[in-house]
Amino acid sequence: MALFSVRASGPLEHLLRLFGLLAVVGLVILAFWKNSERNMERLNARFGLSDGTHSLSKDEQDHVQAYITALRATYGLEARVQVRQGPVEAPEQDGKTLFVGLGLSDKTAVVILPPLVERALGPDFARQLTGEHFPFYFEPGKGWQKGLILALDLIQARLAALNAPAKPPAKPPAKSDDAPPNPTSKDVL
Repeated sequence: MALFSVRASGPLEHLLRLFGLLAVVGLVILAFWKNSERNMERLNARFGLSDGTHSLSKDEQDHVQAYITALRATYGLEARVQVRQGPVEAPEQDGKTLFVGLGLSDKTAVVILPPLVERALGPDFARQLTGEHFPFYFEPGKGWQKGLILALDLIQARLAALNAPAKPPAKPPAKSDDAPPNPTSKDVL
């Protein structure tokens, strides 16, 4: 226990050394805690993305993982993105998980929104993604990867637009006697 003993020549130096030791221990604990939080976020985002085809680039994977993390941090929703060569197996709805699944062999998409999100974005939003958006990006030369990223960005933008405060209508500026008159062609000549 001599490792944590504080040796000092006077009471003030003893107190300063003790506080210094406590500060170092506290900083180590705080750094460990923050590192653990960051690692847990990274693991949760990685488990939220299942790329069975390994065809998403590193930047695309990072974008999807950032989307999953942002959705959890901002709205408290879980997100699962699944890309498979075969048909997509949609999970059971638990009321707080957003699911986007792509089946590449049969060019199908499954989008399942949590009930509150579906009511907020409209009941046809998920159908539009599966019936119009993804089939367009499954066509030759389009790139389903771009379609996936755009769909996730679209969902996030629509949720952010709902979350934004409503702006009151703009009022025309009030006329004042101090305001300079508007120049017209008669005034200029």
